[in-house]
Amino acid sequence: MSKLQLPKVDSADLDNINPRFLPLPWLVVIVLVIVFATFKYSNKEDSVSQQQAEAKVFPQSYITDVEMRQYDAEGNIRYQMNTPLIRRFQATESPSEKDYSLFETPVFVVVTNPQRPGWFITSQEGRLDNNDTWFTLTQEVLARQTSEKQGETTISTSDLRLNLQDQFAETGKAVTMRAAKTQITAQGMRADMKRERIELLSNVKGTYEPKP
Repeated sequence: MSKLQLPKVDSADLDNINPRFLPLPWLVVIVLVIVFATFKYSNKEDSVSQQQAEAKVFPQSYITDVEMRQYDAEGNIRYQMNTPLIRRFQATESPSEKDYSLFETPVFVVVTNPQRPGWFITSQEGRLDNNDTWFTLTQEVLARQTSEKQGETTISTSDLRLNLQDQFAETGKAVTMRAAKTQITAQGMRADMKRERIELLSNVKGTYEPKP
């Protein structure tokens, strides 16, 4: 049985080969090389874009183990805030209204009257915009007040806006309020802590467990 002898191809003749007449396996190899090069370049661009995005959100500064207090004109404390970490973010190269600060697991004590129990408010994260007026508390927000006459009152929600200057809080999210043997759920709330007024906005439902 005779063997088929393939003609030898000189390297100088490779430049004259028309790619349109290449055998199918060679075309597959070329396509795979092009796809691999494109994929590698695309991944490189995505990596650079991700690094640039991360650089934009990198904090401009940070402070650890923070305790802040504010007093009124008579020297009575109005509120106290503790947090293990504050990160300050700057949206542009120079300070602007878009700048903001993030507070890790902040704890607030809001005192409306030295003769009355204050509000103890906690969350997993807090944000303060550049106006330094409204805190936005998110993730497991809990507000608690304890008095000798009424016992403990707790308000839990997922999102709460807190104004420490006016001692006012509000949310449009679902709210659960518990006091003694009563539990009330609602959608949205406004709380004027200074005047001790809580307004539940809509879909208010309550349950009461009487004494045995």
